[in-house]
Formats: sequence, structure tokens, C-alpha cells
Amino acid sequence: MTKKLHPAISPGSAKLIFFFFFFSFILDQSSAQTVAGKVSDATGKGIPNVSVTVKGDNKGTSTDPDGLYSIGAGPKATLVFSSVGFITMDIAVSGRQTVNAVLTAANKDLEDVIVTALGIKRESKKIGYSATSVNTEELVKNRTTNVGESLEGRVAGLNITPPAAGAGASNQIRLRGQVGFAGADNSPLLVINGIPMDQGAQSADGGGQMRDRGDNLANINPDDIESMTVLKGATAAALYGSRAARGAIIITTKSGQKNQGIGVDFNSSYTTSQALNFFDEIRQTQYGQGQGGVKFTTQGQVQGNGQFGWGAKLDGLPTINFDGAMRPYTAHPNNLTDFLQTGTNITNTIGLSGGGSKGSFRASISNTDAKGIAPTNEYKRTIFNLGLNHNVTDKLKLQMNINYADEQYINPPQIGTQGDGIVNFFNRTPVSIPLEAYRDNAFDPVTGGEYKTNGFLGTVNNPYVPIKSGQKYKEERNRLLGTTTLRYDITKWLYAQGRFSLDRYNNFVENNLSNATGAAVLTNADGTYRGSYNINRTWTTDINADFLVGGNHKFRKISVDASFGGNTLRSKFQNISETATNFTVANLYTISNGTVKTANPLGFAESRINSLYGLAEIGYNDLLYVNLTGRNDWFSVLNPANNSKFYPSVSGSFIFSELLPNVNWLSYGKLRTSWAKVGSVAGVGAYDGALTYGINGTLFNGQTLAGVANVNTVALAPNPSLQPFTVTEKEIGLEVKLFKNRLLLDVAAFDKVTTEQIIDVNLSTASGYSASKQNEASLKNSGLETLVEYKAIQGKNFNWSTSLNNTYLKTEVLEVGTPSGTRLLLYFNGTGNEFLGEIRYTEGMAMNQLYVKRAKRNAKGEIVVGANGRLIEDKTSGPIGTGFYPVGSAIPDFTGGWNNNFSYKNLSVGVFIDYKFGGTVLSSTLLNMTRQGLSTLSLEGRETGIIVPGVYNDGLPNAGQPNTTVITAAGNGLQSYWSDYRNYQIGEPFTFKSDFIKLRSISLAYNFTSLLKNTAALKFVKGLSLSASVRNLAIIYKDIPGLDPEAIQSSGDIRAGYENSALPTTRNYNLTLNVKF
Repeated sequence: MTKKLHPAISPGSAKLIFFFFFFSFILDQSSAQTVAGKVSDATGKGIPNVSVTVKGDNKGTSTDPDGLYSIGAGPKATLVFSSVGFITMDIAVSGRQTVNAVLTAANKDLEDVIVTALGIKRESKKIGYSATSVNTEELVKNRTTNVGESLEGRVAGLNITPPAAGAGASNQIRLRGQVGFAGADNSPLLVINGIPMDQGAQSADGGGQMRDRGDNLANINPDDIESMTVLKGATAAALYGSRAARGAIIITTKSGQKNQGIGVDFNSSYTTSQALNFFDEIRQTQYGQGQGGVKFTTQGQVQGNGQFGWGAKLDGLPTINFDGAMRPYTAHPNNLTDFLQTGTNITNTIGLSGGGSKGSFRASISNTDAKGIAPTNEYKRTIFNLGLNHNVTDKLKLQMNINYADEQYINPPQIGTQGDGIVNFFNRTPVSIPLEAYRDNAFDPVTGGEYKTNGFLGTVNNPYVPIKSGQKYKEERNRLLGTTTLRYDITKWLYAQGRFSLDRYNNFVENNLSNATGAAVLTNADGTYRGSYNINRTWTTDINADFLVGGNHKFRKISVDASFGGNTLRSKFQNISETATNFTVANLYTISNGTVKTANPLGFAESRINSLYGLAEIGYNDLLYVNLTGRNDWFSVLNPANNSKFYPSVSGSFIFSELLPNVNWLSYGKLRTSWAKVGSVAGVGAYDGALTYGINGTLFNGQTLAGVANVNTVALAPNPSLQPFTVTEKEIGLEVKLFKNRLLLDVAAFDKVTTEQIIDVNLSTASGYSASKQNEASLKNSGLETLVEYKAIQGKNFNWSTSLNNTYLKTEVLEVGTPSGTRLLLYFNGTGNEFLGEIRYTEGMAMNQLYVKRAKRNAKGEIVVGANGRLIEDKTSGPIGTGFYPVGSAIPDFTGGWNNNFSYKNLSVGVFIDYKFGGTVLSSTLLNMTRQGLSTLSLEGRETGIIVPGVYNDGLPNAGQPNTTVITAAGNGLQSYWSDYRNYQIGEPFTFKSDFIKLRSISLAYNFTSLLKNTAALKFVKGLSLSASVRNLAIIYKDIPGLDPEAIQSSGDIRAGYENSALPTTRNYNLTLNVKF
């Protein structure tokens, strides 16, 4: 089987497209004498992005950030200066080479225009729901490998958490909470140049090797983004139908500007990443390897129990190690950070843009080469982007967008797991062993397998072994996004539009597991070599075709804007994989070398959604606007008798400031309200609604049909009554601008209820099935979002603007379905996962509720102990009768961010702080370090012993009396005491709030363009700037010790609130150069 992943578009084709559009537009340009100057406002401050054109000609350009421009124009030409919010001005050149312009602000402020559903641009005053436009300059100044991470804390209602998971990792993105139980897709819909798609996070959310391999936002280069809009509520996204039940993020990439001429822009960015070491807060450095307060004295003792740090006080004397060598008994607290490396990221982008009187284009290519902080972890990405707008005739307009991304994820680190997890190893080995001992003695010289460093070989493995043995995980992925739109203006007020889009995604995974990893021997019982080799290939294709007919008209004081359209979506999925084990030749990772092969048959799924939709906006006198939308979807995955779903919405906005023209301090005021009902079939497979059959390779008499395995065993009973779950949302909001638009206040309250949630309900196996999908559960999210923006200082040279956004979110489980009361999401039994506790949905409580057991208590609530003075397991108490008690939800109640921007002449500085409060986290890292004697929590009583606060248990001679029994370190007493916490699943000491306040980023930028005045370089260089930024600068406040509160292991919801050996978060230093020609 070939390993090469063929791109969806050939490099030769990409070049032809590029040069075709380049020469098409360059022919529209002509040369003339150069006229330069500055465009400023009434205060003398330069105005950026002013369109400067030659009247009656195709030539055009735009001003740089300082208001400077340069254009070819004849001595008798007339220049036209135009910009949103200013009165257009014509100035004759009259033979001059310098022409300055001072623009006058328009008498009536033009409201912001945002991109809404279906790509329709609308004035913000006309919409009756929450929609936030993201400042794309902030994304570039504070750049991250995945653009989603840059949004963290910047938009009210948008909760983003980036897992500490290596280069190119995904992000957990939630808009106004979860619309479904964990396991469903709760991330918002992404719409890129009109193409709707899921976030597609390839996260470490359980199963497999727990590696994070990014998401679909990684396909977007921040340098290519023209605009980004976050549609928060169901009303905002209702026109996208079932796929937008959880909100939407609309991204439009650049396609040049009319009359700007030919231009080139170049961005070069270099980032270094350093691991932040918080483990010093919890790692004890006083006692070394051993048990019962004494050192080990033989190699066998170390190899059998070397994971324990219950030894003697560190004294610097030579002590036996796992390899038989004698090394000083001293502390080496930085083994983890010394093992990790400095991460790097180099991204270069070059773009070519042009624009004439009939259209514009922009083509760009970017390359990213990143190395993570984990050795051998790499991420490589190449993105080609093309945007084109062209007026074929006065009435026919063509728009085309192509985005092609090629990615490689190489050895993303295993996180949140045992085995080869890096953090798992170093946090679970004593501090007295130096790093070089593990590095130089990875392999046993006798067996050739992994040197046994401790008694947990197989679950706590030396990370140098997979590195030195060539173990490799590589995932190659390419994606082609293409959209072509034709719009025909039938009349001045009526148009028809057709659009076709393609989303094609190919993925190839190659993974080999070393025969030496996690085992002391290299061979199996049959003499073949250990290890495994797996290849996996996936193809997905989404084809969208839609039409839209729309028109607008004004009847005196009443305006009407209406559209009607339809869409068909065809989705196709294919997957095939094969695994080989028991190799004939050692370290030769091919399918043919394996003596045991497992081939999964071709997986295939195809589905379709057909849709019709309409929208109408009715306005009265620029004062009142009412919007109505409706969409009907027909789903192929549901029973034909039950496959239709209608989604209505209504919203309104009241511009009350129009009634108060004499209130000078009120610049703008709007009340808005909305109601919507949307639905989704997320979680329903293409054939879940049909009765399917498996292949049985065993025939009547027990003989096996050659080459046929038992596959596709039917476990899911079809449900012909299954229907989409429904999300109903209500919202009310207020937006005011005060003191000549210097102060903005935006408040929104929402209430969102999910009903008829689709869940798997267990069935009796006597039925022949194990489960059936049913419409049963319901959830509720409600909250309050606020945004305050203030232009504190507006001077000629110095400016300061500040903004604060905050979200309060309350979640509640209304119904969990069958069986009622509570539904288990994830259970950690303290053995396989080395943790304790449960994550549940419980009726009447917040979502993702964390449960742990407590030490047993008597009727008075006092902790009781046994005759040995140790804790006793609580097996039956608690609100759900299993001994587990709720300790809080993993979902934070409050999230927000405070952004400050300062500018002085050409220098700008940005400072951003964000915060989260109210969430709860269970720390597996601290549990395991403590029970093994490796954490500071285990230091108590090392010399004198401890007495557990409590009373003796009933049935003892001294029942009810205060405990006086001392637990000593000798005889493994303390070790047994702390092991009880794991064995009895007592999670109280390891439960913390995930609250934090972070100095998230500081950025500094300087624009050198004005320094090029009167120099020859100005003829070629139109803009020159340099920016620097630092991300994750400091944690101002946190509750959990030794860890970053955001050190989650997954972008999914299943393990939310569960911390287990995630990589350290990183502090990132970035330097970016931007040049425009």
C-alpha cells in the first residue's frame, strides 16, 4: 500500500491558477509619474486604509497605517479619496508630486457592517441578536500556530481552552456552553468563505494513544483573514440549520481591493516556546528513592519498587540505582524540564494582491515549521490561499476562493495517559535519580529491552526508549476548500446568486510501536519480535450547492429586505486500516514483516441534507427592525417518515437613540431581542436508523470461511422514531454608545434549552441488541454577557483604549433519560487510570459534575478511623448511593478578558489579561506523586509520624474517642496511609478550583513606514513594521498547586475537569516582520 498522500490539487494546477489571475490584473495597470502624500483627519492624524484612485482610470491604492500613499498619476489627473465614515474628496494633481488631503468626518456615523449567516453583510444596528466582530489585527500581533488559541478570553460567551498537547494542537471551543452531553459535538460550526464545517478537533479524548492532532482552524493562516464574526446565539446561526445548533464562527479570507494596483506583502514570524515549570510547588526534594524511611541497597529492590520516594533523607552518599551503578543520593528536581527542549515556530507568508476597476485578487502561500517542547515532536504546514472578485459584466459578479492546506503531525506527545507519557514518567519517579541515568541506560544490556527502572514498567516507561528505538507516529493531512459564487443583479433591487463549494479532506496515519518499549524482553513467546505497525487512511468529502434570490426596496419609511434559497449537502466518508504485529525481522516496520495481521474492511458512509430557507427584514424609519427566518432540513440519516425539521427564528432591534437627537451624551442606543429554535442530528451515523447486518465468517459446522472475519456485529437497534434534538434560545440585549462614541456598553442575557437530546439507551442483551438511540435527555444553559469598551485617551500622538468582557454561565441538567436521575460520563477506578472519582450528568445539577469519595464519617460528620489509625472506605453513602459526593462542575461560571491598547506615534503596545472562575478539577498527578512519596503533601510525618484527625470507628473498644494512633514512616505506614486514598477512591485532598487570572499576552509593535520618507526605499516599500509579543507571561492567581489550571489533556468534554499528566504549558516569545511592496 502506498504511503504517499496525494494532494487534492496538484502544484502545477495551483501555479497556473496563480499566474492566470496575476497577469489578468497586471494588464489592468499602467505607469505614470509618482504622486505621494498623506491623508489625515481634522486633528492631523493619518487615516489608514483610505482608498486613493485616479478619477476615470483603473489605477488605485490605499493608505498605510500612517495615512501615507503613493500612486502613479498624470499631471492633469484628479485623485479621489474615500473612506468609510468620511466625506469623499476630489483633489486635482495640477502637476504636483505631493498631494495631501484632510478628510472631514461624515455628519452621520455609519454603523458597523458585519458578516452574518450565509455570508450576508448587514449593518449591526439592524440585527436583533449577539454577533461579535473580531479584531483581526489582534490575531496577527498575538499570533499562535492555531488561530483559535488567539481568541481565548477575547469574546464574551466564547470559552476557549487550549490543551497542553504539543505543536499544532487543537482547542476546546464552546459558545454559551454545551448543547449536548459530552461525546456529542459541542464545538461551534466553522464557516470559511461560505463553506460550513465542524471544528474537527483530533483531540486526546480517550482511547488510542492519547495524542492531539489539531483541528480545522489550523488550516487558516491569520495573515490571510479579512474578517471574523462570532455568531453566538441560535438566532444568529439559525439559517445554517442543524449544523449550527451550537453557534458559528464566520471567517472570510482576503481577496484584495478594487483600484489598489499590484502589491506584495511579506510576513516572517519566529516564535520560541519554553516549558513553564510549576511542579516545583508540589515536588518534594528532601527524601529519595526507597521505602519505610530507608534507601534501597540492591539493584533488584530498585527495579521492583523504584517508583517510590519513601526513602531516607538525601545525604549525597553513593546509593544503588536501577542499572546497578552507585550515584550520589541528591536531588534532581529539574529532570522533566531538562528533558524537554525549547520549542520553535517559523512561519513565512508571501502574498500578491491586485485590483482594478472590475475586480481584485489576492494569492498567498505560507509555510510553518514548528518543533514542540517534547523531543521529536514536529508540526509542518503549507497553506495556499486564493481570493478573487471580478465583475464579468455590470450585472454579473464572480467570486472565487481556494484554500489548500497540507499538514504533518510528527510524534505528537502522549498526554493524560500512562505508558509512554513523558510527564507521567518524570512525575512518578523519585527525585534522587539523575536524568543522564535514564538517558544513558535506556536499554538493558542483557535482554535488549527497556531497562527496568521501577516496578511500574509498562505503565511508567522511560521516554528515552521510544526516542532511541525510532518509535514514530506520523499523520499527514491535506484539505482543499473551494468556493465559486456567481451573482446576477436582475434589477437595482433584485438579485440571484448561485454557489458551489467543495471540502475534500485526506488523512494518512503511520504508527510504529518499538519492540523495546515498556517490556524487559524483545521477543514474544513464539520467538517473533514485539512491537506493532499500523497504517490508517481516511477520505472525507462535503459538496455544497446552494442558491439565493434576494431583493430590497424602500416604501417611504418602510424598508424591506428579503431572500429565499436552498442548499443540498452531500457528505461521504471512507476509511481503511491495517495492523501488523509479531515481526520476523526486528525493527522493520512494514505490514509484510508482521506474522500477525489485522485488516479492517473499508468503512464507508454517505449522507445528505436538503434544505430550503428564507429570511425577511422589515425596517421602519431607521428606528425599528424586525427579522424573520425559517429553514427546513430533510435528513437522509433519519426515517423518511420522520426526517423533516423546521427551524424558525424572530428577532428585533429598536434604535431608541433616534428618538433622542438632543441628548448630546448619547451617541447610539439599541435594544434587541430574539427567539429561535434550531435542531441537530449530531451523533447519528449515516446508517444508525436502518437495520444493518454483520459478516459472519464461521459457517454452519464451525468451519471458517477463508479470509473473512467476523465484522460489523450489530449492536445498535434501529429507531424509526428518532428525530433531531432541539435547541430553543431566547435573548435580550442592550447596546449603547456614549460621549461621541468613546464609551460602549453591550449587555446580553440568554436562556438556551436543549430538549430531546439524542443518547444511547442500554437495552437488555436478550433483545439481540445492546443499545438504541433515543430522544430523551434535556439540558439548559443560561447566562449574562457584558462588554465595555472605552477610548480613555484620544490625543494627537498618544491614545489609550481599553475593553472588558465578561460571561456568567449557569448550566443545568434537566433530564438524563433512562435510567433517570444520573448518567455516568467517565469513571476512574483508581487502578487502570490511576485515579479516582466520576464525572456525571445529574438531574438538577450543573453539567460535567465531578464526584469523589470522602473518608468515612459517623452520624456527627466526624471522620472515623480503624484500630490502625488509618482511614476507612465509604462504600454506600453519598447522594447517589455509591459513596461518591459532588465536588463541583468542571465548567467555569465566570470567564472574561481585559484588553488594553496604547499607542504613541508609531509605537503601539497591547496588554491582555484573562480569567476563569468557578470550575473544578481533579488532579491525578498530585494523587500519584503523593501516594508514591514524591509530593510535598507526603512530607508530613516523615520523621515523627502523623495522627489522622478523627475518632475511632463504631465497634472498636474506644469508639467515638479521638484518634491517638500514630502512623509512622517505618514499615511503610505512611505509604500505606496515602495508598488508601487511591484504593478507597478518596479524592478530597486532590480536588481544586480551576480558577485563574493570567497575564495572557503583551505585544509591542513599531511602524517604520514614516521613517522612509524622502528615501529611495519609499518607491518600493509601502509599509514596514516589526512586532514582538510574549504569551502566557504570568499566572497572577490560581488555586491548584504545581499545575497550570488550563493543563487539560483534551479539547473534548468527556475528560473535562480531569487532570492527568498533561504537558507543561509554554511561554511563547514571538517576533514578526511585515513588509509591503
